[in-house]
Amino acid sequence: MPKNKIVSCLLLGLMYMACEGPAGTDGAGTYLTVSPALASVAAGSTVLIAVSTQNGEDNDYTWESSDTDIATVSNGTVTGISEGTAFISVKGQSSGANTNAIVTVTNSTRSDYSFALDIAPMMTSDNFWFPGADACTWCHYANNEEELHSKHVMDLGTYEGIMRGADPDPDTYEDGHPLFGETETGDTDYDWSNAMLKSRLRNNRMPQAPAWEFWRDESNRLGPDLEFVDGHAQPIRPIQYTSWDDPDNVPNALGLVEAWVADLKDGGDLNVGGDDPFSYGGEDNLTFNNDVLPFFTDGSMWFDGSTSCVECHWGNIEESYHLMDLSSYDGFIYGADGGEHPVLNGTKTALGSTDEIDWGSSRIKKRLRDNRMPPDAPFLLSEENRDGPDVWDPVNGEIVTAVDLIGLWLEAGASE
Repeated sequence: MPKNKIVSCLLLGLMYMACEGPAGTDGAGTYLTVSPALASVAAGSTVLIAVSTQNGEDNDYTWESSDTDIATVSNGTVTGISEGTAFISVKGQSSGANTNAIVTVTNSTRSDYSFALDIAPMMTSDNFWFPGADACTWCHYANNEEELHSKHVMDLGTYEGIMRGADPDPDTYEDGHPLFGETETGDTDYDWSNAMLKSRLRNNRMPQAPAWEFWRDESNRLGPDLEFVDGHAQPIRPIQYTSWDDPDNVPNALGLVEAWVADLKDGGDLNVGGDDPFSYGGEDNLTFNNDVLPFFTDGSMWFDGSTSCVECHWGNIEESYHLMDLSSYDGFIYGADGGEHPVLNGTKTALGSTDEIDWGSSRIKKRLRDNRMPPDAPFLLSEENRDGPDVWDPVNGEIVTAVDLIGLWLEAGASE
């Protein structure tokens, strides 16, 4: 079967795939996981799919193939019959929960990675990244936003489209934001470790508990609107988000943090401390300690019921998640993971001077602003779900994570 036909089959198969409800922000609810969730097998060969029930128990499972002319399944052992793609469904007999694995059958054993066979199914299939997940292509299906309303002028369903990146010029398709860490779209110096797509697939927006609601119009990404009472910034209560369409005139939480970061950079002294005044929203005597820090130390600052950041990030010690301290000025300057990951830029070296501050690429901006993709990804403090489901590496013949398979495809040259 031609590769483009396989991709078309996967797109048509979106409505076929179903799973019992999303796992929720804390992993609650009974659901199934399969390993691998995506596999490629040569005709005449087999691959074993393991299944487990989360937050429940099943003594047995029922298996079914969407097309037995392409692949058959018996107790999780899938046998390739002829070239094509089949969805392997499994249902827990006690829990009633169900999920699917995607199996592509090829004529012969593969020695190369392929966008069409290995990457496209991750982007075009519902329920792939987690139970209840929308396919990426529900929102990002064309390099056209004005007429076709594809978010960020982005097409994650085709090789050509994904290589154009996000927000390319709608007429020339040039100058998009690279998704794979390359210097510019069209370049081949892929850097998956620092890629935009990798961070959006694995990094939760903060604060996460009890879960910051995902708004598809993105209008809550700048945080709550602010008012100034006795010269100090605080969210308008009840919390509202109106700054997205007019951020220069509507003070907002992310703008407040940005103003402090900009003032710190302009001042040229990392040791200035948290009481140095800065200006924002018409107020001239704001300080980090009085106005910025409460957005990290107090609850219900970003949305109603939001947990304070310091519930998880309270010290530069191992017991604090990512060895990160968001309870003090010194903690912000030190950064995360033993200082290796500054929060005020996106580098992997300790912050040495204000010249190295870069708000645009800063970790703090991205974690406060950018939703993890696909929307509503379950937040687990263990982080065990950040790299996506297990998939089959068709070249090395082993189980890897979905995020790692994308990296392997890039390392091999990112072939179509």
